[in-house]
Amino acid sequence: MPDRALPFVKNAGWGDATTTPIAGDLSARRYVRLTKQNNTAVLMDAGKDTSSTTAFVWMTNWLQITGISAPTILSAAPDQGLLLLEDLGTMSVGQMLLAGQETDTVFSTCLDLLWHIRQQPNPKLSCPGPRELTDWTKLADTYYPNAKASQMNDFRAVLETVLISISSEPPSVSLRDFHADNLMWLPDRTGIQRLGLLDYQDAFLTHPVYDLVSLLTDARMDVSRNVRETYIHAYATLTGDNPTDLHRAFAALSVQRNLRILGIFHKAAIEHGKRHHLPKVPRVYGYLMEALEHPVFDDIRGALQVALPPPRVAA
Repeated sequence: MPDRALPFVKNAGWGDATTTPIAGDLSARRYVRLTKQNNTAVLMDAGKDTSSTTAFVWMTNWLQITGISAPTILSAAPDQGLLLLEDLGTMSVGQMLLAGQETDTVFSTCLDLLWHIRQQPNPKLSCPGPRELTDWTKLADTYYPNAKASQMNDFRAVLETVLISISSEPPSVSLRDFHADNLMWLPDRTGIQRLGLLDYQDAFLTHPVYDLVSLLTDARMDVSRNVRETYIHAYATLTGDNPTDLHRAFAALSVQRNLRILGIFHKAAIEHGKRHHLPKVPRVYGYLMEALEHPVFDDIRGALQVALPPPRVAA
């Protein structure tokens, strides 16, 4: 546990707890599981990034008000970047899917949760437009090995046009990193509350299919094309979306998101020495290439494939 967190933890009544580090991700946030007798809690230490702590508290309140299982905040010092959270356990949706446990139940519950969120009145969150979403992909130009920036710009112009074409759909809340390792399975609860949410401080408003893309093109685990098609169809049935429009939006946002992730993973390796995501790059690249198969990218697909050559297998 970081020394700076000791007074906060002590004041919260957990000063005599044993501690176990929890693996983090690409952010600077650190997590520690505290155990005291038969109780556990999770310390989140965001360091100097106090704005993300404040955003996490705000989004936690919104999610809980809407009937979603976000962790209860047991103690908070957002001005110090410190939160003590309810422990949602150790069984992630990712672990369940990799083990082949209740796959349809898990995916169907995820779709129900996304539909539930989509039906809520939108809170006051940022709502980036097509230009900003497109600009977020520029990380790939800078950090992806051998990327050809001039051709990437040509592709990006088409991507923005496609994103404009889907922007008539009313935006809804996106948790932004809605993937299997950020979802905990809570079998003692029912309905959508069986999904415990983590890592949603960067939530924003965007096309409602964005989090479906996050779930079904998960950088951390293989999601087959057949599985993807099955649950895109199930989502359309659940929501009443036009399947043609839904597939176009899914392809557009899959290109946007996975192109950006390629830049993020390489940036983390180059600037921060965090190379543990590089083995996932071929998977992300595969999702990107699949999304490019949609007819809206027919005229520019080849240019991006030249501008963004296949990745080498990371050592």
